[in-house]
Amino acid sequence: MPKSSLVSRMLYYYLKHTEATYKKPIDPARENISLYPPKKLCSNYKIELKRYTEGRIWICETQTAGNDDSTILYFYGSGLIQGPRKQHWKCIEDLLQRGVPRIVLVEAPLFPSYTISSILDWCLETTKEFVNELMSKENRLKVLGEGSGAWLAYNMLYRFEKKHLLQVDELILLCPWLDASLSNPWIDEAEVLDPINNRSEWTRLGEIWQSQIPSALENETAEGILKKPNNPLAPIYMDLRQTPPTRVYTAEYDIFRADAVKLRQKAASEPVIFNYYEYEKMIHCWYHYDLPESKLLLDQLAATLTQPISEWEKTAELDGKFW
Repeated sequence: MPKSSLVSRMLYYYLKHTEATYKKPIDPARENISLYPPKKLCSNYKIELKRYTEGRIWICETQTAGNDDSTILYFYGSGLIQGPRKQHWKCIEDLLQRGVPRIVLVEAPLFPSYTISSILDWCLETTKEFVNELMSKENRLKVLGEGSGAWLAYNMLYRFEKKHLLQVDELILLCPWLDASLSNPWIDEAEVLDPINNRSEWTRLGEIWQSQIPSALENETAEGILKKPNNPLAPIYMDLRQTPPTRVYTAEYDIFRADAVKLRQKAASEPVIFNYYEYEKMIHCWYHYDLPESKLLLDQLAATLTQPISEWEKTAELDGKFW
């Protein structure tokens, strides 16, 4: 991959060596807020709000989107303690500008007002209801999971597959959080490089969430590591053969990269379609910042979401590491 841009290196230095760093205690009670779509997004695109019990679904479409166009279910990353923020709406706007016809943002209930088990159940039932109500059989459905949204995406897909409820064409993961325990020893090396994520705080929250899932204790090894494939807090241990073709985009300076690499190694021994892209010297969710590398990722992602695999692989600039 080409040398990282000057602006990305300046951003990293700023986050790493100033008090602007996000590595601070996490207080869910203070973070439990949501932002509505900005006026610019509403004026340029069709935005429809579907209210469901305890949560909402936002349908974001281009003016030319048709009923037979593909639908992308977007589970945004927020640690399950924040509603959609400015950067999430900006990401949707950037993808719509690049030709993605329809993105559906799933705004789930938030912790600590709701338990993790109830949040996961809500995502399953609401997504099933939404798909049955608004999608025709001809629609193609793709799932986009970001950060902790990977939990929700994996859990939903696993339960859909188990009950034969829904056919998903592709799963796309951005900087995914794949194991709430953060017990991977490879994280030790990445932690000193990550200027954003507070490992100890996320581990603490993960332990709370784990205690809220009735079957969690049955899914632990003697060392406390989650192992069973049906535990939503550790999708890295799920059976990859029960997931659709998967693409993972991750960053070098991200503690969640360690488990993404682990998932890549696991996929290498399975009869599955799996693609892995790693952006060197980038931070967690770097595409939320105005960087040249962000534009590269968004271009690549838009091509993935709008073109057949064989076509976008011919045309997209694949500067990430390909697996």
